[in-house]
Amino acid sequence: MKKLLSFIAIAILIVSSSWINHAMKNEKAIDASVKESALLLTPDFTTFRTHRQGKDGVTTVWSLSSENGVMGYTVLRTYEDPTDPYAFWETVTQSPCRSARSYKHTDDNVFPGYISYCVVANMSGGGEVISPVSTIRILSH
Repeated sequence: MKKLLSFIAIAILIVSSSWINHAMKNEKAIDASVKESALLLTPDFTTFRTHRQGKDGVTTVWSLSSENGVMGYTVLRTYEDPTDPYAFWETVTQSPCRSARSYKHTDDNVFPGYISYCVVANMSGGGEVISPVSTIRILSH
């Protein structure tokens, strides 16, 4: 009887161990699948640049690989060091997603000096995708 109970206990351990390993492999596969699909759905900036526009303006141009889930855009600027975590970034403009190939905004009446810009894509789930920072130098008007 003891041998039978020992055999049953060992069999249960083997079966439960293989079931746990199988479940863990499936969980890893599901995690990888979710991460992969999230990467496919998260857009990235394919174009982002700034250039001088007229006498005292700066134009920002951007485009994304995909606009899936993008609700709108916010253009930000700072006259401070953009790498400083305490730099003040002010909103230049906000615009809704129009399913355009690219977007453009001209910031009029800027002050001389170094000005850094970035664009934030506001996602429907509340997340954000932030462009690289572009810095331009305005010598004078």
